[in-house]
Amino acid sequence: MNKGQFLKKSMIAAAVTIGMASATFALAGGHGQQIVEKIHFIIPGGAGGGWDGTARGTGEALTKSDLVGKASFENMSGGGGGKAIGYMIENADSLHDTLMVNSTPIVIRSLTGVFPYNFRDLTLVAGTIGDYAAIVVGADSELNSMED
Repeated sequence: MNKGQFLKKSMIAAAVTIGMASATFALAGGHGQQIVEKIHFIIPGGAGGGWDGTARGTGEALTKSDLVGKASFENMSGGGGGKAIGYMIENADSLHDTLMVNSTPIVIRSLTGVFPYNFRDLTLVAGTIGDYAAIVVGADSELNSMED
């Protein structure tokens, strides 16, 4: 996927995200349309990683399309996403303009008890990307199909 396709998909996903989240965030009027004044992204990983790129790409799409006035970002790595989930849950009452990037590994870590918080304690706003998965075995494995 080239950068133009990625940006287009990010903008569509961002529009869906804003549409779903607009009831939660403080809205500001602008040129006959409502926009979200600000949004803050909690990123459960380090700068430059996949979650970081997803959050910043979504924030850029939202601000460039004038759906959001300002986007800010905070990397909060630690505990395989557990630190960020804990922060979101413990501070929920004051994080009304905040979204956290999430993906399959965080759900799996929650289900397997890697951290004490549960992803179900958060509210899913929108899916903006898809995860592709593969199950692979060595070339000499006895397993050749899902039926095996």
